[in-house]
This record gives sequence, structure tokens and C-alpha cells, in this order.
Amino acid sequence: MTVHAKLGASGMYRWSACPGSVRLSKAAPKTQSAYAQDGTDAHSLAALVLRKNTDPLKYVGTEIESEGRSVKVTEAMAEGVGVYVNHLRSTCQPDDVDRIECRFDLSSIYPGCFGTADFVRWRQSEKLLIVTDYKHGMGVFVSAEDNPQLKYYGLGALLASGYPAAKIRLEIVQPRFGGADPIRSYEIDAIDLIDF
Repeated sequence: MTVHAKLGASGMYRWSACPGSVRLSKAAPKTQSAYAQDGTDAHSLAALVLRKNTDPLKYVGTEIESEGRSVKVTEAMAEGVGVYVNHLRSTCQPDDVDRIECRFDLSSIYPGCFGTADFVRWRQSEKLLIVTDYKHGMGVFVSAEDNPQLKYYGLGALLASGYPAAKIRLEIVQPRFGGADPIRSYEIDAIDLIDF
């Protein structure tokens, strides 16, 4: 099972506004909704497809491993992951260096801060670091604009990679939320991200 940081990216909106919530959340029961589990499983499929350079639809009806469990891939899951994977593949340039599930540690900034960015791309020609977060959910719109979770991932990727980025493009790919562009991005100067 994945280890989650007490001061992780997904809860940053909460703990950065209310530091006391970290201690309070320790007492809360540790449960995961079916929606969250579905998202975790879709991330497992996405990582598998990217690493093997395959088509997510190839896995429909088959079992894959997700956090130590066997999960059946549905058509809806494969189609959502397909939008994410196709975006990453269609925007790739010859000099890009890609990292799937990029782990990082921010404990030098504050103890207990670490995480995993879904996808990180370094584009040397533009001194651009691109951090892409896949959102499988369809019930809550997630904006890329000044998103603290994305900034956390961006900072982690910037420090973990060591690339001399001038700009960081933070992207959300959320294909299953109707009525909105499934791919949204926000650019920030490296120095402003470090200030964050």
C-alpha cells in the first residue's frame, strides 16, 4: 500500500490554511471512498500503459495490479486514461526527458513533506519543466490555476530532478468531468514556485 505524507499535496489546501488540521486528522478513521479507489486504480493503469508504451484499451476486461490488489480494467477507466496518455504522447518533443510516477522528498524544506508526481517532463530546449497530474474523478472540477497541490508537485519535481528550469508548466488532465476542457495548464516562474 502507498505511504501518504501527513503534509501531502492532496491535503495541502487544508493543512496550509489550518495547520491544526494535521493533528485533528490523525484521529479520523482512515478510509478510502470507492471514487478514490477508482482513481488510484486508473493511475496504476496509466503508469503501466506509459511504461509499456501500449494502448489502455488493450487492457479492458483484464486484471492489473493496483496497490497490491488485482483490479479489472473497465472501458470507462481505459478511455479516461487514454485521454491522459494521448495528451502526453502528442505533446512530446525530441529532446524531452520523461519520468513516470516521479517520487520526491521535500523534508529539507519541512519534515514530513514528500510525494509522487504522476508525470514529469523536462524540455531542455525551453528550460521548461512540465508536471502533469491525472484526475480521474468526474464530480469535482479541478483547476490548474494557482492550484496548491500542483505547486507542491511542481516544487517536488523541480528539486528532485535538479534540472535548471526557468519555468514550470503545471497541468491537470481530467477527462471525465463534462463541460470543461479536459486539459488545463498554468505556468509559473521557477523562482516564484520556490517562493511558494
